[in-house]
Amino acid sequence: MIVSKVIAQPLARLRRVRLLPGLWPGRINWTACVAFLFYAVLLIYGLHTHIMWKSVNVLLGIIALPIVTTIRYGNKGYTRFAWAAILLSVLCIWLPVNTLLYTAVALAVMFVIENFIGKTNLLPLVVIGMMSPMFQYLADIFSFPIRLQLTAIAGKAMQLMGSVVQVKGNMIYYGQNEFSVDPACMGLNMMVTSLLLQVLLVAVYQKKYGRTGSWWQVILLLGLVAGLNILSNLIRIITLVQFNIMPGTTMHEVMGIICLLVYVVLPAVLVTKWVIRRLGKTPVISIGADVKSGKVKQIAVHAVLAVLMVIAARGVVQRDSATNNLLTVTPAVEGYRVQSITDVFKLENNQSLVYIKPIKGFYSADHNPMICWRGSGYEFRKVEKGSVNGQSVYMALLQKEKDTLYTAWWYDNGTMQTIDQFTWRWDALQHQTKYALVNVTADNRATLEQEIQNIQQQQRFNEFLKKYTP
Repeated sequence: MIVSKVIAQPLARLRRVRLLPGLWPGRINWTACVAFLFYAVLLIYGLHTHIMWKSVNVLLGIIALPIVTTIRYGNKGYTRFAWAAILLSVLCIWLPVNTLLYTAVALAVMFVIENFIGKTNLLPLVVIGMMSPMFQYLADIFSFPIRLQLTAIAGKAMQLMGSVVQVKGNMIYYGQNEFSVDPACMGLNMMVTSLLLQVLLVAVYQKKYGRTGSWWQVILLLGLVAGLNILSNLIRIITLVQFNIMPGTTMHEVMGIICLLVYVVLPAVLVTKWVIRRLGKTPVISIGADVKSGKVKQIAVHAVLAVLMVIAARGVVQRDSATNNLLTVTPAVEGYRVQSITDVFKLENNQSLVYIKPIKGFYSADHNPMICWRGSGYEFRKVEKGSVNGQSVYMALLQKEKDTLYTAWWYDNGTMQTIDQFTWRWDALQHQTKYALVNVTADNRATLEQEIQNIQQQQRFNEFLKKYTP
């Protein structure tokens, strides 16, 4: 009898609070299940080519989500995420962007959880943001100028220490060796891993101390880890160069792990523990206090959101289809053999290979060569800012086994050329112009520079860019 009471009381409490709603007969909320299925189908329909399911940030995010998510099963009926999802859906109808649709779907799923199951915390939103392709794009692209700055700072630091080094672009020359500060030193994988680890640390210490950090504390902690990651890579670069630890060696990888643990993980653990324990607040939990709102109102909110989401998803699909249809028309460009490949134009002649990659709008990601060429098996080396006939370009050496190519790229709309992300996006936003990324590749640097001069002087692509950018 005593044993049965000991067992029955906790189980009764679990049923009342609904900590295990799916394990109890009659406790499954079929309405929520239908809503989840609806948004899953919508996600596949609108974003099946957008989400990179095998990428590091998605896989790590899937692992982190159940750990960082906390649901108060006694509290439900909340609609706070519904209004944000509705706003983004309307915005997505106006600007059919994959990222807006992705975020709107994520918020809609959070709304379903809070409306039918229980109130959740905000950390899952942080993880969902890191899982998005846009985060991958930003981490990969904007780490590029950071790597160039890291190379320059590392070179100056070594010169102050008395070492004779030369820096050119992302290359450091020391003695008879050359070191390339490639994406592995300041790339997506380490940054995503560090930031997701920081979110996990916040979740772990919140559960341990029964306190929650405010949104600004979480943002500061994420910013701290990003800064520590940059510092860690700087120290790693200096160490590798100073002690001639070459890529491909065991010590090269060991040094990266040591720097990550000592300069990122250890400080993050200590600071997160202190912030949550000292500055975190004890949450006020009222078990069973559902938010009282009329069923008609809730049904109306779900219906409006569902309709808007379908329209938004349809708009995204139609926009992608229209862009692809535009690019299926193969234009003629004097002096080049032109071929349309998905959403990219490939132009060839005896001197060069040119990829013109139209960008949908100021809000869109671009086909950066550092991503595309790496996908073809090439390694980016000797990346630097250059100038050809007064025009600024990025230049790099591409290497794949014994195959060596020289490549350059810039952003162009037929009248304006730039290599700055913010410049072309701001101009596109102000003047409603469309840009394309122009990537020119040749067998040697002299031919590459001559080809870029010919493109500039003869204005070979101006009419093409004005006509075929979406």
